Amino acid sequence: MKTALVNGFVIDGTIGCKAEKADVLIQDGRLMFIGDASKKSMEGYELIDCTGKYIMPGLINMHAHLFGTGKPSKILGGGGLQKAVLGFIKTAPGRKVLDSLVASSVEAELDSGVTTLRSVGDFHNSDLRIRDKVKAGKLPGPRMYCSGTAITVPGGHGDGNFAETGATPEELVRLVQQHADDGVDFIKICVTGGVMDATEKGSPGELKMSLEQTKAVCEKAHEFGLKVASHTESPAGMEVAIEGGVDTIEHGAPFDEQHAAILRERKGGVILTFTPALPLARLSPEITKLSELCVYNSEVVMEGMREGGKMAEKAGIPIGLGTDASCPFATQYNMWREVCYYHKLMEATPDKAIYAATLSNAKILGVDEITGSVEEGKFADLLVLNENPLKDLTAMREPFAVLKEGQIRYPKLKKNKEMEQELDQLYDSL
Repeated sequence: MKTALVNGFVIDGTIGCKAEKADVLIQDGRLMFIGDASKKSMEGYELIDCTGKYIMPGLINMHAHLFGTGKPSKILGGGGLQKAVLGFIKTAPGRKVLDSLVASSVEAELDSGVTTLRSVGDFHNSDLRIRDKVKAGKLPGPRMYCSGTAITVPGGHGDGNFAETGATPEELVRLVQQHADDGVDFIKICVTGGVMDATEKGSPGELKMSLEQTKAVCEKAHEFGLKVASHTESPAGMEVAIEGGVDTIEHGAPFDEQHAAILRERKGGVILTFTPALPLARLSPEITKLSELCVYNSEVVMEGMREGGKMAEKAGIPIGLGTDASCPFATQYNMWREVCYYHKLMEATPDKAIYAATLSNAKILGVDEITGSVEEGKFADLLVLNENPLKDLTAMREPFAVLKEGQIRYPKLKKNKEMEQELDQLYDSL
């Protein structure tokens, strides 16, 4: 298969990049040539006129759950309805419904411009099943790296729903072994609680896993060559996660120079997820369907995440971005919003924001040799946009086309108009 994107402007995804006039020649899913194609033979190529359009790397969503739509629901708060739903998805019919929902999620991620995705905790290994179908060409979706279910401790984040639970280091090690046997790409743990786990104002991110438990998981995972990602939302959690051997901090919080040095030496990263934190903190609880307590603590988490991100940047620790999709107001089609939030909340220039969502994410994931930038030899994972995202990052909102390994799609996404309106107003207020 040969495709030529001609007369467009290329944004390669590196820091300091500019929109440069160039043609892009694709063969067998790879970027074979970037430059003036008039000097090359294009015999046998399918020509796609990109006059006035902008070609950038496909987005990489480093933190997504695939079992939900992002629509606010009282189910997230627990209770009898949540219990009934959790019971249903354990059944054969429930598993089919779950897999159908996950398949729909990954297709929406792809059509929104996400060409590589990291799934960080889903029910009953549904993400692994859909990953394998996408890899086999049976379903459309991004390139997927999946953790299967998360691993937590009694009373920890995810206990009783999307995570499997072990109390002792030995039980946690057995869970890592089982996950490795299931074919996961990495291990996800929950060192701290989350916003909805907190029982008091100002105390989200309560420490749940001990240093001994965290070390047990990380050492076993590293034996299998698997990296460990940790849900971590407090300074105390940062200390345990980093000292325990975690490779990527998910969400984040403030931490000191000593722990920054450890994480930097480990070549770890910090994955920021403003997509749910901002609306949960700033929108009315009548809209988010959360309690006043959750709204207050969401602000605490968001500010802690921003401070932790600033510390990571100063320490030279790579920053990545993810949406935490499936959380309230975190849809499967709004990775572009995470880039915009990073731009505003972290005061990053547009080129640095694009870099964080593409090449930096690829480096943290360890796939920068194959994707993450518009570079000859890499996979043709691309977005084609109608406007220049370096001038206005919202240009990523409605891609003209999305290419994954050279396969082109012209997306027509179905979006929740009410949620989009609320999120637009929130963004305009920043």
